[in-house]
Amino acid sequence: MTSERRCIFYRTRATVDDAMSGSDLRPAKLLQAFRQLGYDVDVVAGPAAARKQSIANVKRQILAGARYDFLYAEPPTTPTLLNEPHHFPTHPLLDYGLLGFCHSRAIPVVLFYSDVQWRLPGYASRVGWPKYLLMLPFFHLDLLVYRRVVDAFLVPDRGMLPQIAGWVSERPNRASMPGYDPAETPARREQRGKSDPLRLFYVGGISPPVYDLTPLLQGSAYASSRGVRHELTICCRQAEWQHRPAAYDRYLGAEVKVVHNRNRQELIDLYARHDVSVMPYGTLNSDWAMPVKFSEAIGMGLPVLAGSGTATARVAAEQGIGWTVGSSEDDLSALLRTIDDAEYERVRAAVKRVQPEYSWIGRAAEVVAIADEVRSPKAIGSPRRRAGGSP
Repeated sequence: MTSERRCIFYRTRATVDDAMSGSDLRPAKLLQAFRQLGYDVDVVAGPAAARKQSIANVKRQILAGARYDFLYAEPPTTPTLLNEPHHFPTHPLLDYGLLGFCHSRAIPVVLFYSDVQWRLPGYASRVGWPKYLLMLPFFHLDLLVYRRVVDAFLVPDRGMLPQIAGWVSERPNRASMPGYDPAETPARREQRGKSDPLRLFYVGGISPPVYDLTPLLQGSAYASSRGVRHELTICCRQAEWQHRPAAYDRYLGAEVKVVHNRNRQELIDLYARHDVSVMPYGTLNSDWAMPVKFSEAIGMGLPVLAGSGTATARVAAEQGIGWTVGSSEDDLSALLRTIDDAEYERVRAAVKRVQPEYSWIGRAAEVVAIADEVRSPKAIGSPRRRAGGSP
């Protein structure tokens, strides 16, 4: 006996239950959310050998008459054909074949395209020109195939769409922000006393040019030198901190603490001990980046502090759930002076109001709604061909 609601969940890497990075956390939480919505989920994930077996099983079931409501795909930021540990395209038709097979049988294919750093200036020099020139045609091949077999594109923020407009303009597209898990919210928070300094919390990468903490650290040091009391905790991987830029050290005063969480629970406990979540505002892709930590902060009940001009700053301003700060040395100091107890509680109340909009179940329900919108009126399971031939 199978569930009436059924979907396919696809990615080229294995799902990780206790994910430590946003790129692994989002797919793991969405997979869980689809199941919580009542879907019987067939997972196609992991190394090529495992995917091949899962794909064969899915195809057999479809050919035998099984009905799937949609396929949700979340490929990583590297090209699909280079995702094996050896980075050689040894299975060129495996993944594209699954998407094309489902699309041709009117099973909506909804794909989340998470980043386009490869389109930005400086990417080639950062990864090395030989590696860049090798990957570039595979990036284009992904988008070429997606244009033919994907029914709806999801992106972190609509600000990313101009970077890939030529490939996705003919398909429905939506912004799909990350979510949070209500089961992971702190049981209790450490309340800040009225005379206590504001406790800022940053979690994530710290290595330029993708993540440059210089504006944040410089602003914190300047604020401290001007008597603006605050605390700043930076949570990152220990190995990454050990290779931090030497320039960071000049700004590491007594107000700055560096920690390294070992699991999700330790991260949740850190959120519970802080007042404001700092979004990265020295990143290459901040125009459209919508990190998991943004929705995570909302779920934890923390207002956000975001760099001006970033996607997170725009959403924070629209919903009144945080503050925007510039990158000049004195901008953070000037902002912190304006956040008194009344201002803080006003913004924290706004965070509480919007929390229900940010759950992973809500994000999964959005995928379901998008699949319903693009589903062909033809019966699911019947072959479908696009003009110009099948993909």
